[in-house]
Amino acid sequence: MRRHLHTLVGLVSVLMTLWFATDAALACACCTNRGGRYVAVETLSPHRLDMMEQMTFADEAFVAQGAADHPIDLKDFGPTLQLAVRRTKTEIVFAFRDEADRTSDVAFAVPDTISIFEVDPRGPEPDAGLGPAFYKEWQLSGAATATGVLRPLIEGGDPKVTLIVHGRGRGCTEASEFTEWTLMIDGPAGRLTLYGALTSAAR
Repeated sequence: MRRHLHTLVGLVSVLMTLWFATDAALACACCTNRGGRYVAVETLSPHRLDMMEQMTFADEAFVAQGAADHPIDLKDFGPTLQLAVRRTKTEIVFAFRDEADRTSDVAFAVPDTISIFEVDPRGPEPDAGLGPAFYKEWQLSGAATATGVLRPLIEGGDPKVTLIVHGRGRGCTEASEFTEWTLMIDGPAGRLTLYGALTSAAR
């Protein structure tokens, strides 16, 4: 009886050791290192695209201030706008509306590649034993069309539009880590930056 009890205790001890080791290994798979960084251009995978589809754009957007950001007459457009976003498999459409009901839709074509930027900002924030929270940016750059107020900024050339989603997190990236978005329009008439907040179903 003692022998069986001793054997059972030993088996439980081994199983607990294996469980803690497995749990630690899984946690470490998501750990980051001080001074770490990852910068790359990758094919836009279904997994990353799915994560982006989990991100919800808040219903308020902002026009960035500064002379360089106002290449067309935006005196009465912004700085705060209402935003609705709709998506298809090939594009993301940003529908902006100001307090005077002036509108502009920017249809951004989803590209085949994505730029990834993840870096340890080396700030004073404690890492809780899992490594520092990296600053993260995902950038999508492609073509776009526009209607309404912003149409003169884009028409008549080959505009470049970059959508950036950014936030903070460790090695195992989740949609909920991204808390902000920026839309940079570089058209024949000049440049414009719009920005706002993100939420996600996972948060």
